[in-house]
Amino acid sequence: MHASSRRLAAVLLVGLHSTSGTGCAAPRDATIVRELPNVDWLAARVDELARVDLLRGAPPLAQARLGALDTELRVWVRTPARRALVEVRSGADGVTGEMWVFWSAPTQEEDDGMFAEYRDWIDCDDRRSGHGLGMCRPRPRQPVDWEMVATRLQPAWKLPDQAKFAPPGQVDGQLMIVERRDGRRGEVVHWDVGAPIATDPGRKESARAEEVWEALWDTLSLAEPAT
Repeated sequence: MHASSRRLAAVLLVGLHSTSGTGCAAPRDATIVRELPNVDWLAARVDELARVDLLRGAPPLAQARLGALDTELRVWVRTPARRALVEVRSGADGVTGEMWVFWSAPTQEEDDGMFAEYRDWIDCDDRRSGHGLGMCRPRPRQPVDWEMVATRLQPAWKLPDQAKFAPPGQVDGQLMIVERRDGRRGEVVHWDVGAPIATDPGRKESARAEEVWEALWDTLSLAEPAT
């Protein structure tokens, strides 16, 4: 699992206004470094994630209210058939998290059809639609151990952008976008895990990306029907 993506373009994004979010008090209006290649299809995917956050009522990562020792990790995955988010927050009150699945829904008919397809895969409620999207929250069969999820997603904190090791790809067959924030500083990186990097440099990072990819799908599987 892996594909290419790459040219480095570090862009500083600073939050422009206040929004309620996770955690406790300031700091807020964090600086987020986006180490993403300058590729149109990737920019479109990042825009899609911003619309998902808007629909689920979550602030942009730069606007999330975090305490000085809090962290927040958002891991997004996108395949031709499935799109999902797993979010983990850590702080003085422990580790919490949530997961969502989402799809394109330009019309009500398309929204109904995609929701039915997703329900064939996963049990979910809290259905929402808007901004050209549909989404729902997976309903796990039992309470999720978010500390364990955070542990399995730990490699995501050390992932550089895939663009450091390979040139930009033409498509995003199995795309993963990682948003992470620790205090005032945050980063956004991506991997398309359709074509593994088998040699150095990049081999270890490629394997790390696949670990994160598998951990996210394992978390979502907690809401699949029991077999």
